[in-house]
Amino acid sequence: MSEKYFYTISGVRQVPVTLDELKSLAARQELKRGDLVWTQGMVAWQRAGSTADIFHGLPPDLDTVQQPPTPLPTATPPPLPATPTANTAPSFFSWYLKVLKNYAVFDGRARRKEFWGFFLVNACISLLMGLIGALCGDPGVLSFLYGLAMLMPYIGVGIRRMHDTDRSGWWILLPIANIIYWAEDGKPGKNRYGINPKNG
Repeated sequence: MSEKYFYTISGVRQVPVTLDELKSLAARQELKRGDLVWTQGMVAWQRAGSTADIFHGLPPDLDTVQQPPTPLPTATPPPLPATPTANTAPSFFSWYLKVLKNYAVFDGRARRKEFWGFFLVNACISLLMGLIGALCGDPGVLSFLYGLAMLMPYIGVGIRRMHDTDRSGWWILLPIANIIYWAEDGKPGKNRYGINPKNG
């Protein structure tokens, strides 16, 4: 891929071009030696005339004597394009927290990772609560209270998961079928319940 040069003409910044395109602009006398250029690797803007190769073999600008060179801008060069960062997938616990943030939300869609991440973390916490209760001689009050607190987000994410498969939330009431539908991939694109959460 050719290196891109930012440049100015009469102080107005133009779209980035290749070095060959800069040479063509210089040959047509659209780019003057007093105009500014910048590319990756340059600390700051430079005069086009001081940059090697752009004006090689061309006669001096006709207006060099009439127009004194303008001072170099103090502004920083244009930012470089953002480098793609590694796509770090959310952990199971982050899906669990996302469901808790949408505690009583029943509209919209939830992808498989969100539902099963919540399900897995919720099951582990329920098991831990049961073990703690057993060690403390608790007859299950702690587990019951936790299960009661998680009932609403569980129903909410279950309904949103059904919406992701383009089904009514009432399907969560049908045993076995609900587990099969929860395991299905969501419908691509937008459906009647909203946009695909994978794109969000």
